[in-house]
Amino acid sequence: MPLTRRSFLSLDDKFLPAHQLAASLIDLAMSRGVDRNRLMRGTRIFYQDIKAGSTQLSAEQVLRLMDNAKSLVAGFDCSFQLGRRVFPGNYGAISNALLHSRDLHDALRLLSVYAQHICPFMHSYAYHDEQQYHLVFYDAVGCGEQWQFIVETYFSALVSATKLLLGQRLPFHFDFPFARPRYIQEYETNLGFRLNFSQSQLRIRFDREWLHKPFAQQSCSLKWHALQHIKLHEVSSQGFIQAVRNSLRHRRHQTLQQTALLFAMSPATFKRKLSQHGVRFQQLQDELGKQQAIYLLQVQKLNNEDSASMMAFSDIPNFRRAVKRWTGFTPNQLRIG
Repeated sequence: MPLTRRSFLSLDDKFLPAHQLAASLIDLAMSRGVDRNRLMRGTRIFYQDIKAGSTQLSAEQVLRLMDNAKSLVAGFDCSFQLGRRVFPGNYGAISNALLHSRDLHDALRLLSVYAQHICPFMHSYAYHDEQQYHLVFYDAVGCGEQWQFIVETYFSALVSATKLLLGQRLPFHFDFPFARPRYIQEYETNLGFRLNFSQSQLRIRFDREWLHKPFAQQSCSLKWHALQHIKLHEVSSQGFIQAVRNSLRHRRHQTLQQTALLFAMSPATFKRKLSQHGVRFQQLQDELGKQQAIYLLQVQKLNNEDSASMMAFSDIPNFRRAVKRWTGFTPNQLRIG
């Protein structure tokens, strides 16, 4: 069945409440002495709209605001400090639902359902092995050059939030697909020392025992009331790139033409839409191939023959070449890594 236009959100769709992330970033920058007019230049955001509290912004506007903040705020901690403001922040009922969650497992489940309310720029999928729980993250809307800023913001938010909810810092392990930054001290201060750079995917790992440690303010009744309020204002759409990934998740070999048809677009229009969001169709297919290969080889520890069969490869040499191209490692290196 074709997806309607309401089924996904594009960069220029106005769905982000201005009083949330944008307002926090503006307040943070102004507290550092940044001129308000310079900060909002080129964003088409007006300070009176922020104060009004009912304005909605597009992802494109917020990303431009982030770009301005990066260039105007002194130092390298802007994204990390913004992350510390996300929770509880100005998120109303969703903050209350998370605050009164039973444990981390319960909170992560809520976040997966209501991601558009609090973390619309990225989406994730989860899996686990015998010892660890894994969260792998992807760009949901096309963040472009601001992707690392987004990652730093929301990963800092997760560390800060779990410390508040558990009463102690959870020992997360972070895998980043980009090179070690020169401002590494900000990562260590805000995220800890379990940091790995130049990895094959963006991932957070932690021991499974932390999933069910009770939160200090857990309350079934207060969480229920918060969720009832969320349902009255629910945002059910997903980011455009996320929607394409979800379409391909169980049909990785689906063609561009077939996918365009599902999105009720011509192939040419669909390709332009992908380009506007900074991705290519083959890139998304390769991402999903890499994700599946890592899971089968690194987590399930399957041999090459079984992995290749599950990924619909007709011969082992092609499978090996594809894994090497996707991840930079051979299947054997992944399996023992």
